[in-house]
Amino acid sequence: MEPITTKQQLERTQAIIKQFTSPNGLGPRLQQYLIDKRDREDNWAYYYWLNDMYMDVRLALPINSNPGMVMPPRKFITVHDVARFGAKIVEGIMQHKEMLESNQLPQERAANREKNQPLCMAQYYRLLGSCRRPGVERDSQYLPPKVQEDHHIIVICRNQMYCVPLKANDRGKLTEDEVASQILFILSDAPCLPTQPPAIGILTAEPRSLWAKDRDVLLLEDTNQRNVELIEQALIVLCLDEPLPGTFNARGFAGATPSLHTIGHRDETNMAHEMIHGGGSDFNSGNRWFDKTMQIIICNDGTWGLCYEHSPSEGIAVVQLMEKIFNDIVNSQNENNGVPQHHLPPPERLEWQIPPEINKRLVEARKSVDRRIDDLDFYVYRYKGYGKTFMKSCQCSPDAYIQLSLQLAHYKLYGRLVSTYESASTRRFLLGRVDCIRSASTEALEWAKAMCQGEGPDVPLESDREDEATYNNRKKEHLKELFRSAVTRQTEIMVQNILGYGIDIHLLGLREASREQTGAIHELFTDESYSIANCFLLSTSQVACSTDSFMGYGPVTPKGYGCSYNPYPNEIVFCVSAFYSCEDTSASRYAKSLQESLDMMRDLLKN
Repeated sequence: MEPITTKQQLERTQAIIKQFTSPNGLGPRLQQYLIDKRDREDNWAYYYWLNDMYMDVRLALPINSNPGMVMPPRKFITVHDVARFGAKIVEGIMQHKEMLESNQLPQERAANREKNQPLCMAQYYRLLGSCRRPGVERDSQYLPPKVQEDHHIIVICRNQMYCVPLKANDRGKLTEDEVASQILFILSDAPCLPTQPPAIGILTAEPRSLWAKDRDVLLLEDTNQRNVELIEQALIVLCLDEPLPGTFNARGFAGATPSLHTIGHRDETNMAHEMIHGGGSDFNSGNRWFDKTMQIIICNDGTWGLCYEHSPSEGIAVVQLMEKIFNDIVNSQNENNGVPQHHLPPPERLEWQIPPEINKRLVEARKSVDRRIDDLDFYVYRYKGYGKTFMKSCQCSPDAYIQLSLQLAHYKLYGRLVSTYESASTRRFLLGRVDCIRSASTEALEWAKAMCQGEGPDVPLESDREDEATYNNRKKEHLKELFRSAVTRQTEIMVQNILGYGIDIHLLGLREASREQTGAIHELFTDESYSIANCFLLSTSQVACSTDSFMGYGPVTPKGYGCSYNPYPNEIVFCVSAFYSCEDTSASRYAKSLQESLDMMRDLLKN
């Protein structure tokens, strides 16, 4: 707490902790409660964490929770190319599902820090066929059986929903050609329907309690109930989109390197908007089912990627699945993009029974979704100065290096550090997900302060005859010492987390144990410092991709920043987010500060 609180706040917190942890305090009793719980359960913390992180949060999923991933764009010439590419993705999904059902998924092991420990693979099995269900007070999850008899997907095009079976009763699994012909039918059918369908999917973009009530109303009709079951049990949702106009481009900053991938008037920031939220009610936000774990999105201009519901899995499982499917497509010898005709029955189009109260809610949902999208300040920034090759040459972990650049960028803008979240995998433990690396350390603060004082802190002259060059070199060496100290501390916190000694899940457990044992929350968890600690004004994560892809998300608090990053050998891709409604934040301004900070660090550490 020291680097992010005042002296008075810190002293109060220390006094509360001293009382809480004393032999007569509540702490030892709650600790024993958790130890007993650990002995009874596979993972004592899992549902505490899942509910606190996802199920109890009432915010809307797009922007606030669901990440969006942009994959390397494709070149489509005809609608047949779109259908064929969609079929190839579905084929990859089916092959992955079959591998899971036959228990052929390779066991992953830790690559460092007590190497070769097996890693929990549970989240890999939760990606396909799962769905989040809204609740008025708490959401829940639909998780499919390990082996499913029925394999189907839902395809959404122009707000029309179609159910495409992937196995036929009389002949087993559909071929890629047959799936392509089904998708081609949808691409030709949806635009020709006489009436604009109700964009039911836009209700899934509403705050969770509102959507839960709307869903209950929809389920009163048997037809709607069957539709919702088909959507929730589908392997994936495939969204066939219209491209967003160039007006969704972010406000970059002077001197920023242009996006690597552009299509027409679209840049990478524009493409990211499409994946995160769809662009609003006039574009593709109704062409979604945001509760669905995997929504794969294909635009007819070649932009593609996905939006995923975060509660079943971390990004690593999603990225690995998407990149495996993409690499298989790229390396495939079959370059046939035509779609042969097949005599399968056309896919079933889902019809909805819309009561008057839902019609009213659809109008309200369109307005509220558009307001939230208009408020999102999002910027994809490629830093071209260097990448992880240079960072490693400095004998520094690229992740620790980038985390310190994020702290320096914030300090340069605001003159202070703030509570910072970086996800740390806890998959060495059964059902392990993540704990929190708190990067805003005292050592990071001292280094950031020094970096922002010209060339560094003043150091006394060793003698009157010392020349300026020698003096400046000593100042530079002092800055390097502060940097190494900050890197060491960042690494220590990371290792503590991945080996199960992180503080955040433990504190969460003590908080929930207090509620369950006493019916109230101890003052440790109502103290001002606890609120400051858990208001992450900087929420970060490394999303490493082997292809030229990237994943981004919105801030987790109205006055904060979100920042994902992907270090490549010679560049770094950042996805920076903020809200326009907060006058103190700006995604492009933070990206500019990142550029300056990374340049300063290179000048300090080179040679």
